Amino acid sequence: MIEQLKSILEEIRGVPGLAASLPDSASLVDDVALDSLEMLTFMLKIEERLRVRIDFERMDFSYLQSIRALGDFLAEMEPLDPES
Repeated sequence: MIEQLKSILEEIRGVPGLAASLPDSASLVDDVALDSLEMLTFMLKIEERLRVRIDFERMDFSYLQSIRALGDFLAEMEPLDPES
């Protein structure tokens, strides 16, 4: 899942090779520097590509402090219904 998240980040930021250069500990806010629109796009693409429904009620800012922390959080999310 971590590599998929990095790939989505590379696509959103439009920086070739970004995925390969990001450590799992990279902060989405400080290191990747996603702005609010990019963060929203990132979350929508995560739901679409990883087929999960993000529970924003449970989501905490700490999950954005590293790609690994976000991946751990997403691993707990409910999968989307295959028909949706």
